[in-house]
Amino acid sequence: ARTPDRPVLLQEDRVLTFGGLRERAERVAAGLYGMGVRAGSVVAWQLPTRLETALLSFALTRLGAVQTPVIPFYRDREVRFALRESGAAFFAVPGVWRGFDHTAMAERIAAGLPDPPRVFEAYDALPDGDPAVLPPPPGAESGDDVRWIYWTSGTTSDPKGVLHTDRSLIAGGSCLAHALKLSADDVGSMAFPYAHVAGPDYTVMLLLYGFPAVMFEQFALPDALAEYRRHGVTVAGGSTAFYAMFLAEQRKDPGRPLIPSLRLLAGGGAPKPPELYHAVVREMGVRLTHGYGMTEVPMITMGTPDDTPDHLARTEGRPREGMEIRITDERGEPLPYGVEGEVRLRGEAVCRGYLDPAASAAAFDADGFLITGDLGRLQESGHLTLTG
Repeated sequence: ARTPDRPVLLQEDRVLTFGGLRERAERVAAGLYGMGVRAGSVVAWQLPTRLETALLSFALTRLGAVQTPVIPFYRDREVRFALRESGAAFFAVPGVWRGFDHTAMAERIAAGLPDPPRVFEAYDALPDGDPAVLPPPPGAESGDDVRWIYWTSGTTSDPKGVLHTDRSLIAGGSCLAHALKLSADDVGSMAFPYAHVAGPDYTVMLLLYGFPAVMFEQFALPDALAEYRRHGVTVAGGSTAFYAMFLAEQRKDPGRPLIPSLRLLAGGGAPKPPELYHAVVREMGVRLTHGYGMTEVPMITMGTPDDTPDHLARTEGRPREGMEIRITDERGEPLPYGVEGEVRLRGEAVCRGYLDPAASAAAFDADGFLITGDLGRLQESGHLTLTG
């Protein structure tokens, strides 16, 4: 409503404005409503990072459906598990994408489930309808209802379904937004899967600060550089691997800025060696802020551009307001500053648990802190360093 004509999502030569996002999402919601999607319906989607994916997700949010995004690179085992465990009634797929037939896989899996979901394609054509048929949008009181089921990686065992609410995802995105201190003049980028929990994290930031982001359906360097330059991206990154890739490209032509408009790399999700931080700042001439998050808590800590170089190089930043970090010994007793122990978390951005009640019961301590299994130490300033 404040900035209806400003862009929010950019992809190649396509532009979606804030006003357009709302209007088109309402039409998609009406189309989904015509298909039978209602508040509380479980809808799985396995879609790449595209404008249409964001529109579908917003439309489902408008209806109050329960969304369970699935990373596009998952195949039969993981997808079957997600559909079965979530009880999905609908499943949106991209058709044939990057040489793989997702529709065929979805129909093959659905045929073996006791309550098969309705499979539909949502790559470049989305359901459409008249918003006049829609019921009133969910009220603010529904912010604590479980509306999202995300999946842990499951590389060594079955994935776990992580339960999130609109409120927990907004809290995570707010942490990221306020830490990075961005403005309406910035241009961000989404080079990661929108189906990752970072998708809503980043989207909340766009909504809070009113700036756009470039979406990359397929990310590879140096091919993607043209889009970064074309749209004047000021903030890029995603994880440590992205920093390393950008730095490697910069080293091919040290005297020329890789992306002239770029001023900040930001991300998380993996350890960041201090030497990589210093190399990026020195050779690329940009700031680098790194954070700590997980599927269960999309944003825990984040470095800020005004942190000291030592904090930026050697810590994962500080928690924002509303996030409590406790470092404990093996018995769960709090430890003093500077002492290594287990990281435990409590706050609005923490998930509501798992689909499996037994896993939920084991995940929280008696004080309501999430037991992460990660090791770290806290400084008196609040900065967190992960150590294992």
